[in-house]
Amino acid sequence: MTHRYTLLVGGVVLPGHDEAAASAIAWAEDTVIALGSDADVRAISRGDSHVIDLGGATVVPLGEGTDAGWPTDAALAIGGRADLAIVGADPRGIDAADPRQLTAIALIRGGRVVAGELPGDAGHEHPPATSGPNPLRS
Repeated sequence: MTHRYTLLVGGVVLPGHDEAAASAIAWAEDTVIALGSDADVRAISRGDSHVIDLGGATVVPLGEGTDAGWPTDAALAIGGRADLAIVGADPRGIDAADPRQLTAIALIRGGRVVAGELPGDAGHEHPPATSGPNPLRS
């Protein structure tokens, strides 16, 4: 496993499966390595991590489909695959009887940005994991 971690801090992380919300998540390659407070997640870094401030955005697990949605059967867990979506608003107020798609800022599959871009990350290159049109841009 690489020592280059990606840390998302300063937001709301909804792991799913009725787990308590966190404010930060970290992954290395394709694996989630930390969920918790900003301080706890920052503490795993050796100083060379790619730290992204979510600016209050929300992270949700990304299920099998190509769109972010809530509620979802997917979950984020330490040791699990880093498949997640960053959305602009906390979706917990959505009625479970009326699931809907969320407007995604970025979609991450296996730890790689596959659509959109990480908040404040316009200057970094993230090679696409798949080819084809960007589902976030019309």
